[in-house]
Amino acid sequence: MAKFQFHLEPVLKQRAAKEVSAEQALALARKEYNRRLTLLENTRQSLQALEETGRDGLDYFEIRQHFFYRASINEKIKVQEKGVSAADRVVAHKRDEAVQARRERQVLDKLKEQCLQNYRREMADREQKEVDELSLSIYHRRVN
Repeated sequence: MAKFQFHLEPVLKQRAAKEVSAEQALALARKEYNRRLTLLENTRQSLQALEETGRDGLDYFEIRQHFFYRASINEKIKVQEKGVSAADRVVAHKRDEAVQARRERQVLDKLKEQCLQNYRREMADREQKEVDELSLSIYHRRVN
């Protein structure tokens, strides 16, 4: 009996590699998103800590410095929020790519399974035909 060979095996391997690559890209995008989110949370906490410090006993220049520092942190938060949003969009895009790569591989996996079932059916039919021919041959020898 001949060994089963799937004629699209190289394509299946390429799609599996593409799926792995897409999953790795998604993991990197999620890592970057989490890094940016942590940075944003740290900046927000520093703003909250700044707000909690009292202004009592501060002179005019210290109050002014406090105001500008708070404005600077608020601007930094806005920039970081944009960065988090951009990273979130990248994660969504990479997730879509990973899902598409998985679907493409699964299509070929299904095709391979169908081809394997057809191959097994053909082999079973051939074997049955050989058994039938052998039985018929034995029958003819006994009759003659």
